[in-house]
Amino acid sequence: MPVTLKELGARARVHPSTVSRVANNDPSLRIAPLTRQRIEALLRETEYRPNGVARGLKLRQTLVLAVVIPDITNPFFAALFRGVEDGASPRGYNVLLCNTDGSPQRQRSHLQSLHARRVDGVILASSFLKDPTVRWLRHQRIPYVLVNRFSDEDHDPFVGSDDLVGARLATAHLAELGHRRIGHLAGKPTVSTGVLRRRGYLAALTEHGLAPDPRLVVESGYTEEGGARAAARLMALDERPTAIFAVTDMTAVGAFGAARRMGLRVPEDMAIVGYNDIPLASRMMPALTTVHVPIHDFGSVAARLLLDQIETGEPSRRRVIFNPELIVRGSTIAGAASPADPQAAPVFATE
Repeated sequence: MPVTLKELGARARVHPSTVSRVANNDPSLRIAPLTRQRIEALLRETEYRPNGVARGLKLRQTLVLAVVIPDITNPFFAALFRGVEDGASPRGYNVLLCNTDGSPQRQRSHLQSLHARRVDGVILASSFLKDPTVRWLRHQRIPYVLVNRFSDEDHDPFVGSDDLVGARLATAHLAELGHRRIGHLAGKPTVSTGVLRRRGYLAALTEHGLAPDPRLVVESGYTEEGGARAAARLMALDERPTAIFAVTDMTAVGAFGAARRMGLRVPEDMAIVGYNDIPLASRMMPALTTVHVPIHDFGSVAARLLLDQIETGEPSRRRVIFNPELIVRGSTIAGAASPADPQAAPVFATE
């Protein structure tokens, strides 16, 4: 029969509520270190686990968060989800995962279902610009944080990278290597990452005296397949580009495949830069030059911002923006060595 708090309290010579607060890692509890050690030893000995249902009823919470992503097959979102779990678990929360496949209708359906199931908050990685679903979250007073993509820039709590700066870094790198025809595998115009990374690409061309050519920008979406199709279109041009900046690493992977099928060498005939620095990027042959962003930190910081809203009952507009960092590898410079463990320095902006 499971041990009770009353029994544990008697053995530890403390009130049962003190045992409960130690078991639930209550940060406001102040007790003597020896008393805490005695209680923790008993918890280990008896393998006591807090009753999450009872705690949730008392707090009028489910102690469950949800993460909504657009593509469950993309390694970026696996790392993001792990970050959310690592941020939520120490504070007693479990995390559900929902996949939209990029569909606004599925996103809305998921969120309505999650609301009906009384999840305590939502981390949304699948939002669109001026997204009516995000406005619905605001109207319903559901705690939420947007991650990687924003909707209405001045209204929402958000965690992501400076996509404009990252795209400028990537494109400037190619221009400084002497490339004059630089293609762009572009994201969707309805998604903030697509808009800002395209804008950064165009700004870098202008800064390096290169005239933008509309034929060199092809919408690829965010998948490997989309990247392959868009890259093939660029490589079939009479005046094909000698370099490509891809909106994500997965689209860059597609460009690698297209280049090989057309008999082009990377980087000698076609230099390629991605964005995000997913684990696959450093294992490609040659390794992918990319813009590094701290994906795991996106998730853990988003979890912290969400839990702060839940625990205070106050909505937030706080934005946490990480500096992107260009990681130069063999896909742009033959023989370039991969850095061991790049880390981006965070820049915080609170609104």
